Amino acid sequence: MTLLGLVASSCLATSVLAASSSKMVPRDQFPQIISHRGASGYVPEHSLQAYQLAIDLKTDYIEPDLCLSKDGVFVVLHDLLLDDVTNVAEVPKFASKKSTKLVEGKNMTGFFVSDFLYEEIEELFLKQRLPERTTLFNGVFKLPTFKEVMSMAHSQYESSGRLVGIYPELKHPGFFNSLGFHMEDMFLAELTAGGFDAYGPEVANNIIDQVVPVVVQCFENATLSYLRSKTTLPLIYLMNKVDNSWYTQANIDAVATFATGLGAEKNYFANVDYSTAVSTIKMIHDAKLALVPWTFRADQDINARFHGDFALENMYYYCCLGVDGVFTEFPDRSREVVDMMSNYTQWVASANLPVPTNQPLCNLDCASV
Repeated sequence: MTLLGLVASSCLATSVLAASSSKMVPRDQFPQIISHRGASGYVPEHSLQAYQLAIDLKTDYIEPDLCLSKDGVFVVLHDLLLDDVTNVAEVPKFASKKSTKLVEGKNMTGFFVSDFLYEEIEELFLKQRLPERTTLFNGVFKLPTFKEVMSMAHSQYESSGRLVGIYPELKHPGFFNSLGFHMEDMFLAELTAGGFDAYGPEVANNIIDQVVPVVVQCFENATLSYLRSKTTLPLIYLMNKVDNSWYTQANIDAVATFATGLGAEKNYFANVDYSTAVSTIKMIHDAKLALVPWTFRADQDINARFHGDFALENMYYYCCLGVDGVFTEFPDRSREVVDMMSNYTQWVASANLPVPTNQPLCNLDCASV
């Protein structure tokens, strides 16, 4: 089937979503593919169609970012502002909602999702955020709710028996809590209502070599610390760009007190020499933390080390560095690399050569990449 055909089938698939409380069973997979805002390299990010397409393209997880509407509905949206991904600026009735607010010490101007009731958000249409990508689907899809994404994950499991996990990110919880919400508790309640386990010893959290039903992520360590006191769900501490001085044993051990893994900006590990990257990742793994770098895009932001070769970039992180997964906007392209490595590892094993546990093999001279 062509990609356009997959998108068309995704549009049909997302029209029927059934809530469920069936038990989702983890499955073995290493390394892992997390579709960043869905298959957003092809379809406007965060649309149900982007998530369904990611599932069709063999992702392990779909990654919804979560904000809150004025009436407390979890809306799947990356930013506090609706401007970049919807047609809100073109709707005259909403013009008066444009405002400037102080967010994390900086003024931000635009149409804040927190100023819109969910029924108003339903009137908006998604558009492509990045100018380099197709505008074919502008004005076609809507912003979904977290409830719809959870329902999609259940429907996928029920129809195929293959677990595709959800990897929600709480966006700016400090901001939303300042408005009177308690985003963390609301999130846990929403998960439970959506049929996902959030409490107790039965919650699956072995994310190093298994795809589990839910992994939670956030940039704010206070939120993750609070969640750690409330839930046994796996938690990922997202990090912005840092230099070599941050990666100390003390800092990594501190993260391990409240998180299950690190979601680090990818370029640090390609900008330093290979031996430094390997020793840094060993520190992370020795602290029992998973490492999931972001964000891999086949059409842009490929580190200069790889000369525009997206497959080589994925292979370096998977094979040479041994990361536990990647946030990617092209899940099919990342999956092709994983499958290629799997085939090579099987060939080595068939030749009765040693194959290391939990480390894919590839025919690559890592130190010279």
